[in-house]
Amino acid sequence: MKNDLDNVWGKPKFLNEIPIYPVKLENILELYDFTSCLLIPKNSMSDPKIIKMSYLAFLINVGYSEENKHLLDKLDGLLKLVTLTDNIGYHIDEKNKFIISIGENGFIKERDFDKLREIISIQNLVETKDDSLGNDFDKAKADAKAYLSKRNGRVADLEQQIIAYRCVQKIPYEDIKNLTIYQFRKEIERIDLIKTADVLQSAQYNGMVSFKEGTTIPHWLDYIKDKSDDDGVVLTGEQLKQINKKNGIVSI
Repeated sequence: MKNDLDNVWGKPKFLNEIPIYPVKLENILELYDFTSCLLIPKNSMSDPKIIKMSYLAFLINVGYSEENKHLLDKLDGLLKLVTLTDNIGYHIDEKNKFIISIGENGFIKERDFDKLREIISIQNLVETKDDSLGNDFDKAKADAKAYLSKRNGRVADLEQQIIAYRCVQKIPYEDIKNLTIYQFRKEIERIDLIKTADVLQSAQYNGMVSFKEGTTIPHWLDYIKDKSDDDGVVLTGEQLKQINKKNGIVSI
């Protein structure tokens, strides 16, 4: 298996020869604000014409209205942030499809937009796609997440994570600001594993605790599985059946 280390080194990905840069930690709040324009539940809307549209066509058409102009402003801000250019334009080709011009010679076609969303998502470990299955499903999922959050306790917010990272790594805040979001998130995960492994192994060797036979103690180089926002969220079969019934979906 070929290892792709671009995200580790903070290198750009390329789409139609356009460099798409990972966002640095100092711009993380801007990224979160801008990517909200990519999370509108288009496929949950009742209009069949909207559902059939590509996401880019939907976003531009909706953004033309004065009350939704902020959505295009967010898209514009996102594109400038990840391409490092202010030269962004929106056009329609001979097939009546939307095209985004980037810089002097770069173009992202309507069919390329989902790939752009995927690159931004993987590069920055951020959601850029709404997978809504309807209001009932979304409510049940939100309730499950709220329960898990309450059960598991609060996790340190971004500010506390940055301070904790500096305390452990002992590097200047200026250096932390220049990390990519990917580097920061992945390092935080690895530091957490290393600390946990050190504590458990030290406790075992000193006879302070004992583990059941067959228990695997974490190792600092263990593989860390990529996490999803929905990890740990489980809906019962009955809940899914009721949601499907309400939405006219027949179970197989």
